[in-house]
Amino acid sequence: MSQNISTTVNITNGIATFNYHPEGIINVTQESDVIFSLSAECSPAVSFKQPLTAYIPIDATKDVTPNLSSDGQSLTLSDSDIDQETICIQLVVEDAHGNQYASPDPRMVNYPR
Repeated sequence: MSQNISTTVNITNGIATFNYHPEGIINVTQESDVIFSLSAECSPAVSFKQPLTAYIPIDATKDVTPNLSSDGQSLTLSDSDIDQETICIQLVVEDAHGNQYASPDPRMVNYPR
């Protein structure tokens, strides 16, 4: 199973705004991939970098594996759904000048089988 999320990033005066479609918490109930794709509407053009992740509870199994596409336009988070946990993911993008911006975290919640 996979979930596709279109991500639009707009940077104005050094502040990045992240918008997602669909919006909201990502609920994972089985092993799946969550695919974030940058929309063509990003201004300026950006690319994904490795995301920042944190797990609640802190001792949860680290069961999310990030994979970047070669062009940096998509980020796949493969979730094995081993534990019940909340995963805080901050997406990181980089502009053409090498400036990096982190998102407020979209949250993934695991509900193991």
